[in-house]
Amino acid sequence: MFDIEWLGRRVALRANNGKYVCTKKNGQLAAVSDSVGEDEQFVLKLINRPILVLRGENGFVCHHKNSNTLDASRSVYDIFSLLFSDGAYHIKSGNEKFWYVSGSGLVCTDGDKPEDFFFEFVEYGRVGIKGQNGKYLRGDQGGTLMGDGLSVDASSLWEH
Repeated sequence: MFDIEWLGRRVALRANNGKYVCTKKNGQLAAVSDSVGEDEQFVLKLINRPILVLRGENGFVCHHKNSNTLDASRSVYDIFSLLFSDGAYHIKSGNEKFWYVSGSGLVCTDGDKPEDFFFEFVEYGRVGIKGQNGKYLRGDQGGTLMGDGLSVDASSLWEH
């Protein structure tokens, strides 16, 4: 019935009539707008989802044994915490440290301060995760979780 347009911290909903859903002055929602403005932008927040387990095309996401990086091709999974922050999410590891994307594109798990990640639900049960750097998380050929994907494709879609 609706297409979701991902706008970073906000989303816009386009109805099957080609118009955008907006909030009217009385609080009513109506699909009557031709373009996206402030009244057509909404915050999408997951309710009752405090944990995150990810599985990609090559396996589960799990801590790498001897480093601060993540593997994306394991047969077992790790459980991560999700913290909502104004349209974005912070992902926390079991060590109470935050995920971040390093300058080389590696997703690391030892951050002292949170970094924003954006969830884009593109298929039923599958999500693309975009880092603060504007690139998507993906599993590389060696099984390492990277934050350098240019678009959502099979390597950057995660079952949640």
